[in-house]
Amino acid sequence: MTAEEEAQVRELLAAYKNGKKMSELPPLESGADPTKMTAEVLYNGASRRAPLSVLAPYESAAKAAADNANAAAQNANNKVSQLSGFSIDCATDNVFIMMHRKSDDWPLAIKPQYWGGYQNSGEVAEGVLVIEGGHHLVVAPTESESNLLWSSADVNGNTVFGYYGDRVKAFSDFNGMQNTANIIKASSSSAVTNTASYAAGFCNLYSRTNANGKGLTAGRWWLPSIGELLMIYANMSKINYCLSLISGATPLKRDWYWSSSEGNAANAWSLHLSDGYLSPWFNKSQGWGHVRAVSAFLQ
Repeated sequence: MTAEEEAQVRELLAAYKNGKKMSELPPLESGADPTKMTAEVLYNGASRRAPLSVLAPYESAAKAAADNANAAAQNANNKVSQLSGFSIDCATDNVFIMMHRKSDDWPLAIKPQYWGGYQNSGEVAEGVLVIEGGHHLVVAPTESESNLLWSSADVNGNTVFGYYGDRVKAFSDFNGMQNTANIIKASSSSAVTNTASYAAGFCNLYSRTNANGKGLTAGRWWLPSIGELLMIYANMSKINYCLSLISGATPLKRDWYWSSSEGNAANAWSLHLSDGYLSPWFNKSQGWGHVRAVSAFLQ
């Protein structure tokens, strides 16, 4: 093979490795030597010739690659067909970006696909509003920068449901706002709960307002109950999508979060947002957990 032919073959082989398909090969003539046969191949619009003995192994590889590509394309087409009519609009039907309009401080729930225009005009997102199962909840755009304790020592927060270890009862606790108020009230010098260093205190002091300083100010946020945390977990992907559209927001983490629901004086309920692991036995004064404040829309 001449140097020119060898260079031509190398170029053709590179094409086959990239999934190019060789043209139809002419049948071998009786008694012909395959090592001396050449085949015409269309590559980059130009007709090239190369020895069959060199190209043949790559033809089957190229065919296999083409078959795999066709199968993948067919699979993708099937998925598109199954999702016909499905769009991001319906994927985010029960989540909104909540704000107090700066022109009149009126609370509004904006569909995610329209949020960019509002943000570009100077509106501030106060959180992601989730409406589901007769409940509505605003999830704060940010959370505590570091993990926090629930309290500095054992404390009876006197939360609405009292102490309990029953998961069914935990699912029913949507009283985060009252729980948090009770936890803050129970704070003492020996068992602190009401500063930003502790879960309930951080949430109670959280603030997110519009350009006028109006909106969800401190005192309007709370540490979510287990029922409210489960509502967040059930909509986590959609919430994080909305958070990705909000300037300065941080996503929910696949880790455990404190709730305002109590197990006993020493422990409180937590929820792991990676696998839904739910436990009433996280020690209030020793467990360092993530904290994300929540609020209500019509405030």
